[in-house]
Amino acid sequence: MPYFRRKPHRKAILRDDAVRQEGTVLPERSVVRSTQLKKNPTKHRQRADCQGRIVGVASAVWLVEESSSYHAANDEPFRATHQCTARGVVSSDNPPEESLLAVGDWVDFATIPGEEGKGVIVHVRQRQNRLFRLSPSSREVDILAANVDRAFLVHAVRQPYFSRRLLDRHVVACEQGQVEPVIVINKIDLGVPPELAAALCYYHERLGVRLCYTSTITGEGLGELMALMHGCTSVLVGASGVGKSAILNACFGQPIQAVREISSKYQRGRHTTTNARLFHLPGGGKLIDTPGLREFALAQIAPEELAFYFHDFDPFYPQCKYLPCTHTHEPDCAVRAAVAAGHIQTERYDSYVRMLESLTYHSEER
Repeated sequence: MPYFRRKPHRKAILRDDAVRQEGTVLPERSVVRSTQLKKNPTKHRQRADCQGRIVGVASAVWLVEESSSYHAANDEPFRATHQCTARGVVSSDNPPEESLLAVGDWVDFATIPGEEGKGVIVHVRQRQNRLFRLSPSSREVDILAANVDRAFLVHAVRQPYFSRRLLDRHVVACEQGQVEPVIVINKIDLGVPPELAAALCYYHERLGVRLCYTSTITGEGLGELMALMHGCTSVLVGASGVGKSAILNACFGQPIQAVREISSKYQRGRHTTTNARLFHLPGGGKLIDTPGLREFALAQIAPEELAFYFHDFDPFYPQCKYLPCTHTHEPDCAVRAAVAAGHIQTERYDSYVRMLESLTYHSEER
């Protein structure tokens, strides 16, 4: 059932709605209602006269491509047809703790008479899947991209430095959001250290995650990457400076997104891409380019559930003496024994412990 959300925030009345079934009143949902809406979801949605997909955002304006344009053949990589705002009341089929709107969302919107290309978003349709994190500012669920089939987890060999712990967080977030992960190791023209290659083989062989090595300088691996993008909606995710926008430009064979050199002083990216955008690929398929993320905290996962996302633990944790087991301090823990015996990589276990500490901290904070 939809819920209603006001944006920007104003005074609203929170009430428990109810339905009647054979003379019994059953609690159904919590709705933020306005005096104008008069608690009628159907009437509210009837205000919309167009449907489309959010393909970008610019400040408080959401760039929407109408459905007829979205499904039509066109050579334009980015083709937003309407600039929409989310003023007043917006109903949504998604949980209230998630971002109200995100690039990739399908929405119903009302055009503004006399203002061509302008509209107001009325309703957000249910997301089939999503890639999300814990927002660093509001501590709510920050949706990075919605309704995507694959997430290309872009990491660089160096410049900036490869982060094993960030990659592990990306893989867990993909499984949470029901998005297929593909690890992309970019800038291989700089040389791939043997220890990094061995660590990455672990993800492919033990976890079954696809692995691509690419270089936008030599073009190596880009054909394989574009084949995986064909016929589906994908998203590029990674830290600043790893080459997400350079990969997108290489897919089009022309500069679509701006790129910059990384900071030589700090060996970090410079946040060149500031907003997510959805592009139509020349060979078919859609690709969302996202801004670089320096923080990626997990959301909507209890500390005791984290181990179930580490599938290299699966053959061992049923043998733990105490269940449930956090695999940190309990005696006769089979997972820690597997780490000591070399069956589980020490770096993977260290990532698990760091994530567990972070989740425990945030759960206590709430």
